[in-house]
Amino acid sequence: LWSPVLMATSCSREICIPPMVGFSPALIVVVCIALVIPPAAAGDDMALVDASSPDRSDSLASPLRHIAVALRGAEGQTRRLQEAHCNVVVLRLLAPPAMKGYLQCARDKLEENSTHDWSIPGAEVGAQIDCWCRHNLTDTVKEYQCCDHEEFYPMCTIDCEPECSSDLAQTCIKECPSMCFEASEYIVDDGLCSRCDWVKCWPVLKCLTRHAQLAVQNGTVDRTCHEAAFRRGEELASYRQCWRDVPKHSSHWNILSSVVHCICREGMIQHTNDSSCCKSSLYGAGICGLECLSESECDTQEAQTCIHGCQVKCPTFSQVPSKECVEQCLKNSAPCRRFTSCRPPMIAGHICDDGRWPESSSGCCSSNRTYGRPGERFACPRLCEQQHTWRVDGGRSRPWWSTWQPADQGVFLQCTCKGCPESPPELGQKLGQSVGDGLWENGQRMLIDIARRESLLHGPNRKMQELMIERNTEIEQALLKQERSAALDSGSEIGSINDKYALRVTLAARRYGDTGTGWIDQAKKEGDEDTGSLSFGLFGVVAIVLTSAIIFAIGMATTMIVRNLKKRTPTVQFEHGHQIVIGNPVTQEAAPVQGVPVMHGGPTTVSAATKAGGKEVFHVS
Repeated sequence: LWSPVLMATSCSREICIPPMVGFSPALIVVVCIALVIPPAAAGDDMALVDASSPDRSDSLASPLRHIAVALRGAEGQTRRLQEAHCNVVVLRLLAPPAMKGYLQCARDKLEENSTHDWSIPGAEVGAQIDCWCRHNLTDTVKEYQCCDHEEFYPMCTIDCEPECSSDLAQTCIKECPSMCFEASEYIVDDGLCSRCDWVKCWPVLKCLTRHAQLAVQNGTVDRTCHEAAFRRGEELASYRQCWRDVPKHSSHWNILSSVVHCICREGMIQHTNDSSCCKSSLYGAGICGLECLSESECDTQEAQTCIHGCQVKCPTFSQVPSKECVEQCLKNSAPCRRFTSCRPPMIAGHICDDGRWPESSSGCCSSNRTYGRPGERFACPRLCEQQHTWRVDGGRSRPWWSTWQPADQGVFLQCTCKGCPESPPELGQKLGQSVGDGLWENGQRMLIDIARRESLLHGPNRKMQELMIERNTEIEQALLKQERSAALDSGSEIGSINDKYALRVTLAARRYGDTGTGWIDQAKKEGDEDTGSLSFGLFGVVAIVLTSAIIFAIGMATTMIVRNLKKRTPTVQFEHGHQIVIGNPVTQEAAPVQGVPVMHGGPTTVSAATKAGGKEVFHVS
């Protein structure tokens, strides 16, 4: 309940929210608020609050978790938690009937038909005490030894039927005025609650809430913000839709003007007043004092000069607006500040990559994602010289609802784009010049960057360079296609080509490394089974080829030897006869033998037998 939701900020923007003062012995807050300014308009020096939607159900289910430390001190909390063995997780998961009844009671008080009056100071504490006493939760929490746990402390000390005429009750009513319950949200005198001792007064706290109710009824104390009624109002739903649709890009002026314009257009000032929330720093934050101009006043030359002049003075290329922007446009006393209630203009001096105009509410271009998760991508055109994309929702502003949107509505962006093509011909011309002129250099820089990231000592390897040549060729073909067909989506096509080859080049760097065998080392290092199998297979193929060559050589040698052996003519021995004499050469003077003359001749050569007409023939010389 008393969490320090206010953060320190400077007062240079006419917004001054000093830090919340400590809680011992009392709760003191000094808040000075001039008017709502969303964080995107004010930058880092902007007042911030808790971003979540102020749903009371969590705080009711876990009473006073934030005040527990302040009341006891961190040291006391640690000591108590060590002494008491409270298992709050089990208590929450296996809740006894009393605990379930308490939680249901808290939820019922938040319903639209609830009779609980949330506009009474201390209404939240009163709801907690009422549900606590109705289900006699003190005995249950004591049984679980959780009275000193920050989820419950100091509720076990509460007296469900206090004597409000007692000295303690009367003293606490004087020392703890009703608005001390709302010190975290409302502007209170820094001395109003200085004497309040919440630990001493907690048992009679019911008396304080009853006193606050009587004070509201007799008019001595104003009602506080009826948060439940405020959140249920149709005006709030209409405001959210208006803020989603209205232009809020390109300048800090537009971001501020989108809030103020929708507050005026959807009747949020009257709705805030009807809910008694004007004085609340979270729900009102000064909007009830806004000046809402008519259409005729916004149409004047003075108004239009301010509106368009502040677009130039307050660009959102930086999170913090310039001094000139603050002095002339944004601060309360600025001469142009009153015109923030006029509708912010749609400023778009560029076209998107596909030739369409950007969204009027954000100034962003929508395109299909080529990487990452599927869906649409909202950003400036890729051919812009400068581009910034900011998130403008989230609720971290004052009042909290001015930029807060339900989670199911998604994220709301605004795009600030500069130096972008403004027409389809300029788009095609800039695409060709930008990509074509710097294609080779871009590729080389990409190769060096990937080589460095992949720890290549000798720079890009050959395979990487070959892939980059292929990339450049495909991109040049895409540019030529764009020039011939006057297509307006080549930017996306070129991006897809680049993404594809960036991945392939990275894989080539990992696979081939510095020397061409780096992928083997990588496989050993990472234990890659596929690469190891490939290495083993390669060596197997080499062994098989070498073995086959050796076998082939042996076969060829054997064949040649066999053929040579077949060509040799075997000698044939002839029997001695009366016609042929085998022996030494005979001279002419040789004497006849047994009356038979001897023929002279030389040595005899016998050839191998051959086949001729099926007959064996002998050649003799």
